[in-house]
Amino acid sequence: MRRLAAIALIAALAARPQLLLGPVSADDHLSVHHAFQSEPGGRVRHPQLSDPAVQLKALRRAVVAELRAGRAPLWNPQIYGGAPLLADMQSRPMSWVTWLFVFGEGIVPDGVLVNLGHLITLMVLAAGSALLARRWGQSSLASGLVALGAASSPYVSVWLQHPHATTFALWPWLALGVEALRAGGGPLPLAFAAALLIFGGHPETAAHGLILTGVLAACRLRSRRAWLGLLGGLTLGALLSAPIWAPFLEQLARSATLSAHGGNRLSPGTLVELLWPGWLGHPATEAGYRGPGAWAESQLHPGLGIMALAIFALRTTQGRALWSVWALCLGAALLGGPVLNQSRLGVEAALILSFAAGFGLDGLRAQLPKLAPARLAAALGLLVALTGASARARDQHALPWAEHDPAPAPWTQALKEAVGEGRVVGLGWALQPNTGALVGLRDLRGYDLPVSRDTERLMAGLDRRVARPWFPIEALSPESTRLLRFAGVRVVLWAGEGSPPPILGALPEVSLPTAPLRAYWLDAEAPRAWLASATTQAPDAEAALRQVLLGQASRARPTVEAEPIHGVPAPPTPIPVTQDGGATLQLRLLGAPGLAVITEAWSPGWEAVVDGVERPILRVGGAFLGVPVAAGEAKLTLRYRPRGFTLGLGLLSLGLLSVLGLVLLDFSARRGHKGS
Repeated sequence: MRRLAAIALIAALAARPQLLLGPVSADDHLSVHHAFQSEPGGRVRHPQLSDPAVQLKALRRAVVAELRAGRAPLWNPQIYGGAPLLADMQSRPMSWVTWLFVFGEGIVPDGVLVNLGHLITLMVLAAGSALLARRWGQSSLASGLVALGAASSPYVSVWLQHPHATTFALWPWLALGVEALRAGGGPLPLAFAAALLIFGGHPETAAHGLILTGVLAACRLRSRRAWLGLLGGLTLGALLSAPIWAPFLEQLARSATLSAHGGNRLSPGTLVELLWPGWLGHPATEAGYRGPGAWAESQLHPGLGIMALAIFALRTTQGRALWSVWALCLGAALLGGPVLNQSRLGVEAALILSFAAGFGLDGLRAQLPKLAPARLAAALGLLVALTGASARARDQHALPWAEHDPAPAPWTQALKEAVGEGRVVGLGWALQPNTGALVGLRDLRGYDLPVSRDTERLMAGLDRRVARPWFPIEALSPESTRLLRFAGVRVVLWAGEGSPPPILGALPEVSLPTAPLRAYWLDAEAPRAWLASATTQAPDAEAALRQVLLGQASRARPTVEAEPIHGVPAPPTPIPVTQDGGATLQLRLLGAPGLAVITEAWSPGWEAVVDGVERPILRVGGAFLGVPVAAGEAKLTLRYRPRGFTLGLGLLSLGLLSVLGLVLLDFSARRGHKGS
């Protein structure tokens, strides 16, 4: 075990020596965002590496805060007017990256925790690959070379700061589970590996990993018992990871994400990358990436050392088999397909060539028996390490410690205090999602996937272009202004030059002297929740939202998709709101009858309890929450608990019982064997 850990550590540091120099981070992207500026400027080293800083960092903070408070991270109130948090899967609450921050945040420097997460990811991939190479009959020297190639493989290098990498790192362990079944073992190793794969946090990469596992099983498993073990192991893994994937599938069914983001394919023009790594350029260089399609999907080359040894492995049966699987994956990436982003299969499959290179090394040793095996392996290992690190050197970078995890600009604190419980929204590039969440501002916009159709409906009301997944708002209109006020937005931010647009220019300006943008009061008293004494009715959510846009509905008389309340319209009365974590809201009612309206995004998982009695939840204005209340009632509690999470917990219980049963059966069988 110590030897394996040493090999994995060496492979990880050889692939990413920047881990020793400073935080391998994309936080330099925050320097160009207004929330971290007092004056325009900033510098970005890798233009296509913004998501870890802009999207994923905010998600991680929300998850860590909930886990440290002992709560399940179910709801994120900071974006989109509120959105499911666990259901996006990229929040990866069960990943080692997250738990490093759960236990270490505030004790260990942020940059150290970031690098530890990367190091563990690379070591998990390298160790699993080395063990798999040994299981496939490669020598110990060849398995070490495979570990070096795996740690510098393109997919994990390109996506190191994303959930893609923490998911992909588990694939060799699934393959080891298949090999255990082939050797007559039980399904538990495969089950645990499958669960950890889902915990990695990227559903598409997990799906590709399961597809590759199926291909491997088709090549390696022969007995009926082994196939039953495969089915049982994958089923058990699904049960153990159900609290993660069940909420995700529930949210996916309510979204347009599959149709909007799936089905991509690799451009044939990117195949020239196989001739030389970086042939088409790199976004982190001055010339930039010059190839077709997305840069991340074009990184097919595993490094010259791995490629040369993999080509030599074509002389062996095992090498030809691995090349065939690689070609199958590359063909699938070129052809594309429905649902998933198949273009990434080509980059993922580059890992297979590392295993082919291991067979190439053993074949070369057989061809050169007079050379000392250790010296030959050391020379080729150095070649693989140097060419692999060189090919992928620009994919990630180490920041100076002072540039990592920058503090929010001082003006954001002043704005936060001025806005209070209200929301803000930025026009154009101002306050780009999710940077508002990073500085403690509740933004009506957001950046996350999957996005529900309810959220898309709301965003379309603000800007008809519906540019996913950022949903920018270019300008205010009379219709969008009504909707923003209804949604509790108090301040609108604008970063344009010259005079503001007409609607914006008519609003009073917020004094933020050091801000590199301008802020305007849209509605300084916009409540987060209020009591409406009367409502109007709409047949569906589209019609309800349209009534708000056209001014046919207001806070005093909001629209619901149910029997209306026929009260006397009166000015809306604000209701005090207390947020207990992300997924629980407490409202102190006013004792009057009507509809309690809360500007939190409607979602099927919300439950309402009024003075201990469950109450139905209505969708208000096509987007928000409403609960009918009677005279004299004092307390309203809203909790978000999606059905997928409840189902997932039940399936997890079944999975744990199954694991216990299998362990007891194995223990009983071992005792019986010893007794006989």
